[in-house]
Amino acid sequence: MPRFMDASQLNPQNNNARMLLRRWSLHDLRVTTLAYHDPDPELASRNGIRLIRLWRRHAWQVHLSLLYLRDYDVVFYPGVHAADIAGLRWRRRLRFRAPLIATLEGLVGDRNREQFYSDEAGHPVYCQQVAAETLKHCDAVLEMADQVIAISPFLERMGRARYGEKFTVLPVGIDLETFFSHTRPQSPGTPIIVCAGRVASHKRPEMFLTLAERFPGARFRWFGEGDQREELIAVAAAKHLGNVEFPGIRSSQALADEFRKADIFVLPSYSEGVPRVTQEAAACGLPVVLYGYYESPSVAHGHNGFVAWSDEEFVERTGQLIADTDCRRAMGCRGAEMMTSLHWDVVAPSWETRIGEWTRGAC
Repeated sequence: MPRFMDASQLNPQNNNARMLLRRWSLHDLRVTTLAYHDPDPELASRNGIRLIRLWRRHAWQVHLSLLYLRDYDVVFYPGVHAADIAGLRWRRRLRFRAPLIATLEGLVGDRNREQFYSDEAGHPVYCQQVAAETLKHCDAVLEMADQVIAISPFLERMGRARYGEKFTVLPVGIDLETFFSHTRPQSPGTPIIVCAGRVASHKRPEMFLTLAERFPGARFRWFGEGDQREELIAVAAAKHLGNVEFPGIRSSQALADEFRKADIFVLPSYSEGVPRVTQEAAACGLPVVLYGYYESPSVAHGHNGFVAWSDEEFVERTGQLIADTDCRRAMGCRGAEMMTSLHWDVVAPSWETRIGEWTRGAC
């Protein structure tokens, strides 16, 4: 599992890999994995896990490529760094027979790729815009893979259309020890609308300012860092928007506490995979408003939130929840109940079982 298990790791895919390994029984599997800085102590001390410290400075890239050239029974969850691609290609040249199992956790691409996916989906689809070299690396991993785990049915459909019939669906989990709803305060007050994520252009944080302008009687708080944060703070000040804040990043525990103090979660980005932050917010009892372009399974329209298909509908649905305390509370309760099936303790064993089946059956 060529993923970084550093204790300080913030990358979502690396953190997913950590959460899986923490809960795998490892009765039938032995896992080799990586760390650059201090490793997650829970994984470093587990039997069945061989944790390799990568060489320092730029030498880590060479070390990572070389680690692919060992006689594993399966390679699972490769990254898309140039070092990963080099290692995978050398495995092919040297005719290693072990299967490669990759994941699809979001769509990346350019305008042509968006048109391809839109035609397949029957509605607009937006990709995370990446450099041409990054897109080549993503394609290379998915094309070389013997099996691919997509984290939503929508991503499975898009993956099959692009890369062939080697996809299956398994969800990623959430930490329900941290994100839960049972301590939410019940007293009504000024509605608080929250978002969390990078304050960057692909997340469309300017829509947050639009909502704050439209609903001056509510408070809006976006948690996260990013290259647009200072600019948006300045714009809010220039427009005299005293009801919107960009207070910066929070730890998982602090973010969960903020969610439990809030009333509604909104996610204004057009391109996502399965945004875990929406699942975490729902687990904390918040109704969620997001867009339908990526068909997230975290929101059932009208049940635990709303799925919008335009900016106008996004604003309208947010306003509907701001105005209706009973509706948002009922949706929040239903959302928290929905998320119980995504506890990592439930999700991780299903991944271990599937990887074990593919390993023994060589895909």
